[in-house]
Amino acid sequence: MRKLVTDDEHQRHAVPGHHQQAGDVTFSQVARLELDDLLDQLLVRVRDVQGAQGRLRGLLRAFLAVARADSLDTVLQHVVEAARELVDARYAALGVISRGHLARFVHTGMDAETVAAVGHLPDGKGLLGLLVEHPQTLRLANIAEHRASTGFPDHHPPMRSFLGVPIQIGGRIFGNLYLTDKQDAAQFTDDDEQLVQALATAAGAAIENATLLSESRRRHTWQTTMVEVSTQLLAGTDTDEVLKQLVHHARQTLGGVAASVSVPTDDPGRLRVAVTEGDLDQPLSGALVPKAGSAGGAAIIAGKMIIIDDPLTDLRATADCPIGPIGETIAVPLIGADTSVNGALTVSRAPDTEPFDQLDKDLITAVAAHAGLALHLSRVRADAERLHLLDDRERIGDDLRHTVIQRLFRHGLELQSAVSRSKEQTTRATVQIQIDEIDAIIHDIRATVFALGNAEPTADDPPAGQDAGTAP
Repeated sequence: MRKLVTDDEHQRHAVPGHHQQAGDVTFSQVARLELDDLLDQLLVRVRDVQGAQGRLRGLLRAFLAVARADSLDTVLQHVVEAARELVDARYAALGVISRGHLARFVHTGMDAETVAAVGHLPDGKGLLGLLVEHPQTLRLANIAEHRASTGFPDHHPPMRSFLGVPIQIGGRIFGNLYLTDKQDAAQFTDDDEQLVQALATAAGAAIENATLLSESRRRHTWQTTMVEVSTQLLAGTDTDEVLKQLVHHARQTLGGVAASVSVPTDDPGRLRVAVTEGDLDQPLSGALVPKAGSAGGAAIIAGKMIIIDDPLTDLRATADCPIGPIGETIAVPLIGADTSVNGALTVSRAPDTEPFDQLDKDLITAVAAHAGLALHLSRVRADAERLHLLDDRERIGDDLRHTVIQRLFRHGLELQSAVSRSKEQTTRATVQIQIDEIDAIIHDIRATVFALGNAEPTADDPPAGQDAGTAP
C-alpha cells in the first residue's frame, strides 16, 4: 500500500538539486482547495439554514398575530398583513366566499388614494372568479398570461407575479388568499407557496374560533335584548319606546343600515310605521303604508320570515322603501300566542355587503317570536287593566247611585218635611236653599256617574230637579 507523506517529509526526502516544475500541484495545495470548497458549501448551507429559520420565525410571528385577534374583522386583517410580510409581497388580499360569490374583500398594500381611484372592490370575475369557482393553489409568474385573466380596471396598479391559496374551515371553502408582486424576485417560490399554505391552515382555525366567539356574543346580545323588551313591555312602558330599543338592537346586531317596525291599524289593508332607525327617512316614521307593497306587510301576509334581495325593484317592498340605496332586506312578523299578528320587524343592509347568514335568520326569528309574545302579553295586560278600571268605575258609580244619592235624597225629604212644619218665613227660605243645594249635588253626582261610563239615567229615576220633591 502506498504511503502518503506529509509536505515536511517530502521536503526532507527531496533529491538535492531537483527543482519542482511550474504547474505541479502539491498535496497541500489540493487539500487547501478542497477545504475552501467545503467552507463555501458550508457557508451556503448556513445561509440556507438562517433563511429557513428566518422564514420559520416569520411564520411563527404570523401565527401569533392571527391567534391573538378576537374578532373576525381583526383576524382577517391580520391574516392579510401576515401573509404579505411572510412572502415579501407588495399586495395581499383575502376574498370571503358566500353563495359562490365574493362577499367580502379585505386587502392591504394600496394607499387610500389608489383605493379611491379604483372606485370599487373586485366582484369575483376573471382570475379571482376562477379561484372562487375552483378553489386551488395557483402560482403564476405573470397574471396577464393566464387564460382567465381579464385585466385590471382603470387606475389599478400593475401586478405581475401571483400566488393564490384557499382557506378551508371544517371542510368548506371560506375564501382565498391572494398575493401579488413578489418583491426583489420575478415570481413566488415553492417555499413561498408552502409558507402561505401553512398560514392558511392556521388562519382557518383562527377564523373558525373568531366566528364562534362572534356568534356567542351575538346570541348574548339578542338574549339581553329579549329580556329588556319583555321586561319593559310587561312593566307598562310605552310600546313605541320599547320598539325603538328593539329596532336599535336589531340594526346593530345584524349590521343593518336601516330598520323599522310596522304595526296593524284599524284599516286591514294598511300598516303604521311605528319606529324607524338608520337610513330610513324620518318622515316615514308614523306614516301609513299599504300592507301589499311593504316588506313588513309581505312578512305578515306570508306569516313567516322573508328575504328580499333588492327592495328597490321588488314589488313586495317598494311602498316602504327609503330614499337611498339599500341592499338585502329581511322581514319577520311579530306573532303573539294566539297567532295574532302584532306587527313586523324589518332590517336592511347596505348594497354589496354580505347577505344575512343562517345565524342572522335564526336570531331575528327567535327575537321576533319573543317580541310578538311580549306584545301580546302587554296587550292582554292593558286590556285587563282597562277592564279592572271599568269595574272600579262601575262599582264607584253603584256606590254613588245607591248609597250617596239615596242618603242625600232622604236628607232632602227630611228637610222638605221640616219646611212644611215651619211657620217662620226666614227659616223656610233658608232650608229651601239647602234643599236646592242637595238637588244640585245629586245632579253633579249623576253626571259624574255618567262620565265614568255608566248607563244614562233611566225613566225610573226622578228628574234631577225633583229628587227632593221640591221643584214643580
